[in-house]
Amino acid sequence: MAVADRKESRVFYSGAALAIAAVMFAGFSRNYYLRAWLGTRVITFMVHIHGLVMTAWVVLFVTQTFLIARHRVDFHRTLGIFGAGLAAVVVGLGVFTITHSIERQQRGADSTLFMELFVAFDGISLFVFAGLVLAGILYRRRREIHKRLMLIAMISLLPPAYGRLVANVMHDKVELLVLGMMYASALSCLLVDAWRHRRVHPAFAIGSALVIASNQLTYFAQTYAP
Repeated sequence: MAVADRKESRVFYSGAALAIAAVMFAGFSRNYYLRAWLGTRVITFMVHIHGLVMTAWVVLFVTQTFLIARHRVDFHRTLGIFGAGLAAVVVGLGVFTITHSIERQQRGADSTLFMELFVAFDGISLFVFAGLVLAGILYRRRREIHKRLMLIAMISLLPPAYGRLVANVMHDKVELLVLGMMYASALSCLLVDAWRHRRVHPAFAIGSALVIASNQLTYFAQTYAP
């Protein structure tokens, strides 16, 4: 890879990591990060734990991206061991949180309703994240695949943050706008890849397709679920 191409790659992935972190912070600022100043509702202990774990994952992702940009591959790989365990905790806590929310809102829901609500609460996106991270770990020695899978995995976690950002300014068609924002986020990776390399890498193509499909299913569930 030429020096100029490597520099472009560092700029793109570092910028994407910072943009994702900014969206996460802005989306959850009122209900979590800045709640002490904004006076929003009281949150439970488990919500605190979930927020801390998700924050740790985002911070780790940004750190890992900048370690590669600074050629600290050795430290990046060491942190990656911790990251694999943290990703498993993210998925486990996510499933617990969604399940608890369904039980609280629809007590006694049958299996069909439960699955519809699980999809509506971004449960499929959580499994897409898990699959992409697992693939990223398996392909950790193949840099061009690994970095694309990890980036698209982070994008798969954006719907809740996007949803809160949109809901802060409007209350109609929130789900449709979030779907559009997820389409834009995933497709932007494909466009940048095509522009930089004159082709779309299969890791981005497959990952983006999974993200778009999961969010389309989520939108249908949100639209038609009771």
